[in-house]
Amino acid sequence: MLYLVGVGPGPGYVTEAAAKALADADCVFYEDYTGPLHLETIRRYAKTEPIRLTRRDLEDESGRAILQCLEKGGRAVLATAGDPMLATAHAAVVAAARRRGHRVEVVPGVSIICAAMSAGCLSVYKLGGVATVTYPRGGVYSRRPYELAEQNIKRGMHTLLLLDVKEDGSFMPPRDAAAVLLELERLEGKGVFKPETPAVLVHRLGWGGGAKYTNLAQIAASDYEGPAVIIIPGVLGPVEEECLQTLR
Repeated sequence: MLYLVGVGPGPGYVTEAAAKALADADCVFYEDYTGPLHLETIRRYAKTEPIRLTRRDLEDESGRAILQCLEKGGRAVLATAGDPMLATAHAAVVAAARRRGHRVEVVPGVSIICAAMSAGCLSVYKLGGVATVTYPRGGVYSRRPYELAEQNIKRGMHTLLLLDVKEDGSFMPPRDAAAVLLELERLEGKGVFKPETPAVLVHRLGWGGGAKYTNLAQIAASDYEGPAVIIIPGVLGPVEEECLQTLR
């Protein structure tokens, strides 16, 4: 049996179901490239020493170490930050396990997407698509955040932007993400990511951070650390507007 266990965005967010799955597991694996994971929290519940898996281990090799544990008849846990299946990062492991006849159970956790919308005073009913702000690859910028935000703005929807993970596993600082968005504006020139564009910065949620209602220019000049998300608000309702003013 394979359990994909979400442990939330930071310490203190482990659910009762997640704690039980960790305690019952014969093999406990974790990854920390999709979000920050508090290893001591995992150790508190697990009866075996957790084993770190890289992106390559999970996506290129379909979680070979996990499959080996399952083939021996063991209960395996893959612990992740946030919610384990809100994106498709772990789909290869799930597919590989099921193809081999193993049962898979997802133990949901508090997702950074839901947590960020709550912290940022914004309604999830008005959340448009989600995109990731990435560093340029070979000098080429991904236009996806710009295109998505442009579409969402036309519809009055909010745009939530996740931030890239560096090659060394560290998280993109919000100032770097804002700089990328401003550069995309320079390249596209449609007024989507102007310096004065309002933005909600949610930084290090669950790790002593919080939310701030600001703009892209101020984020670009800030010294906040990752992990973080940036939300570009769409058309605000009166309650959202009132609540956002308390985050300035």
